Amino acid sequence: MSDFGDTRWPIARKDHRCEWCGVVIPAGTKHAQFAGRWDGEWQNWRMHSECYHDASENKALADGFTPYENERPIVASEGD
Repeated sequence: MSDFGDTRWPIARKDHRCEWCGVVIPAGTKHAQFAGRWDGEWQNWRMHSECYHDASENKALADGFTPYENERPIVASEGD
């Protein structure tokens, strides 16, 4: 459980690795970034927007999860 922290929604200036699925978050992509302390350990991780929402819906952000071991959710393209 989070001791304290903040989730921001920046635009990536460089490529990052998604903590949820392990797939690259390309530069120029809006994504979730958490910085804070979780169960006594400092953390700073990033997730695709859809991965963050999937983790939230599954309560993984509150209960904890294993990094890089989750499927990236399928996102419908615009116009579908």
